[in-house]
Amino acid sequence: MTERLLEWMSYRERGHANDLPRDLLPPDGPRWILSDLAILAHAETGPDGRWRVTPPVLAAIGDESDGTKTAVLCGARTRGVMDRLTQSCKLNGAEIRNIPQKGRPDCVLVTASSASDICSVATASGLNWQRDAGFTLLACLPTIRDWPRSPCPMVAGKIDEVRRFSKTDLRWIPSSLEEAQQAIRGLFHIKRDWSWIVLLKEGKDTQSEIDMAAGRLAIASGSKKIHVDLKSRSLRIPLALKPPTVVSRALALCSGMLPEIETEKREMTFRSISNRIARLAVSVTGLKLA
Repeated sequence: MTERLLEWMSYRERGHANDLPRDLLPPDGPRWILSDLAILAHAETGPDGRWRVTPPVLAAIGDESDGTKTAVLCGARTRGVMDRLTQSCKLNGAEIRNIPQKGRPDCVLVTASSASDICSVATASGLNWQRDAGFTLLACLPTIRDWPRSPCPMVAGKIDEVRRFSKTDLRWIPSSLEEAQQAIRGLFHIKRDWSWIVLLKEGKDTQSEIDMAAGRLAIASGSKKIHVDLKSRSLRIPLALKPPTVVSRALALCSGMLPEIETEKREMTFRSISNRIARLAVSVTGLKLA
């Protein structure tokens, strides 16, 4: 079902969440599938529900770009793209295989004897080629401390609901506009009429709008919340501190797969994480190793 949805989106190229065909949507609906497609680098999404499919690209998996022998297919996935890629793999002695992801499009991996062979596959297929994709993307990102934010006046007047993110409990707890106004530091989720605003307080009279995921990490900065196991090449982080989409994308590109969600433990696990990726993830998120 989601393979057909990605194909439909690839032909459509752009649209709104409300445009997605209901018969092709998974049970969890458009919000979550669009979020996961963005993490898998198939699409870019906006807070207004709009989306656009990214150009098809072979993104290299591995620690060293020159030694990479595997790449994952990201972006648009039309029949033409798949036919060209399959034919190119045959001509260049590469292997193409699909790894199922429950409720999401398959992970399509291309494996060859050398990085230059995979580059040849991309060229013959008419695809873009990205070396060492996960590390390259993560290295280009600002740290959460410097994450984009928009200074704004303090919210005033009638509001419907206020929540504050607790660094201790890693959850949203009831709050008030007065608490938000008086706070020296904190992350507040405020509902005004029909809209919500995520407000990061960094001083009595200093506040900014910020991406919610980045705001949660900003508040949790310095906490020992990242678990790295170099033996299993995994990185675990609390679900409540799920990184911004582009950070999650960089970590997902290390394997080509979505992170594994452990609901009971309230954690998410990224796979195929190297030591240098782990160190960079710690630097970007502002968290510490547990």
